Amino acid sequence: MEVAKPAGPWAPLAVRVYRAVWIAALVSNVGSFMHIAAASWQMTLLTDSPTLIGLVQTAWAVPGFLLALHAGAIADIFDRAKLLYVTEIIALVIAAVLGILVISGSMSVSVLLAGTFLESVVMTLSAPVFMAATPHFVGRGLTPQALGLDSASRNIAQTVGPALAGILIAASDAGVVFLVNAVSFVGILFVAHHFRHTIDDDRRPSRVNAAIREGLAFVWRNSRTRGVSIRIMGVGVTSAGLLSLVPVVASKELGAGSFGYGLLAGALGLGSVLGILVMPRLRRMMSEEGIVGVTSIVWGVGVALFAVAPSVGVGVACVLVVGAAQMATMNTYWSRYLLELPDWLRGRGTSLSMLVVWFGMSLGSSGWSSVAAGFGVSQALIVVAICHVGMTFVGRVALRMDRAAN
Repeated sequence: MEVAKPAGPWAPLAVRVYRAVWIAALVSNVGSFMHIAAASWQMTLLTDSPTLIGLVQTAWAVPGFLLALHAGAIADIFDRAKLLYVTEIIALVIAAVLGILVISGSMSVSVLLAGTFLESVVMTLSAPVFMAATPHFVGRGLTPQALGLDSASRNIAQTVGPALAGILIAASDAGVVFLVNAVSFVGILFVAHHFRHTIDDDRRPSRVNAAIREGLAFVWRNSRTRGVSIRIMGVGVTSAGLLSLVPVVASKELGAGSFGYGLLAGALGLGSVLGILVMPRLRRMMSEEGIVGVTSIVWGVGVALFAVAPSVGVGVACVLVVGAAQMATMNTYWSRYLLELPDWLRGRGTSLSMLVVWFGMSLGSSGWSSVAAGFGVSQALIVVAICHVGMTFVGRVALRMDRAAN
């Protein structure tokens, strides 16, 4: 019997419902990154304090850490369509109020921080709904491709959002950016009715804390979800080493200015998109473990070469390859993990995986920065590369993805 070939990277967009959701989410993601850029800029106009300016990023990041597990539980308890309606309307109102306050000259430091924090809270509560619904929209066969497109959406938004915000601020002020962000939520409201709650009433939890405990127990007791979670955290640790040291390499080792650093950061995002494009070919040629093994080696070699790159051009080429390899590795892990989760637990499971990534990257950012301070940036990156490849093959032996669940 002939084995069906994996569908192309754009195949999920042929599914009408998923296409509408993806476009709406892309517009909303662009609006969110515009908000972050505008809030940071507006804060510089309100105060000269570096601490207060830095708190804008903190206000946006903290809810994702504090509320991730609760957001997943809420996504499994409440009707997902209604949850999206409520959160998106609240986010729209917050963004609109911030815009009006800036335009009227009534904005203050405390209101800007509070508004940014609340905006992040409601976005955190809605995030698990999107990932939990992906297999429902496209089916199991297209889930890996859909997850790749979701990642591409975030990469596009992270690139386009701040640039659009800068153009609008130059032409008017940050208030207009906030109003544009408010409008960006309208598309999600139009497609929210597709997020039907598919959990049987007898499996639907009734209390948040009990739901969190049940989700943690399931992921830990199931050997496949436990193993993939640990491996995802390992990738978070090593990828944070690269992300935290790229600015240092750009400025200290390569003597690049802000433009050179922008090229390096952009190459990492572009590489991620290229990784999505090559995934169908890799799936035809290799198993999941084979893909992870090969792309991890490519990642490690790319990072090691970047550590000794003689110029910005060579560094950009290395980072481009690294971005593609990392996307292929993470897409394989994410799709395997998501498909192991039953629908009634998918909200909690996806939020737990996001928390695992955050935890791994937090450990990596602080740890690898300390290694770089003690032994040098190039040496730290080479150690990062060795650890990344080493952890992959340890995981291949001890935490295989094709091992029977228990």
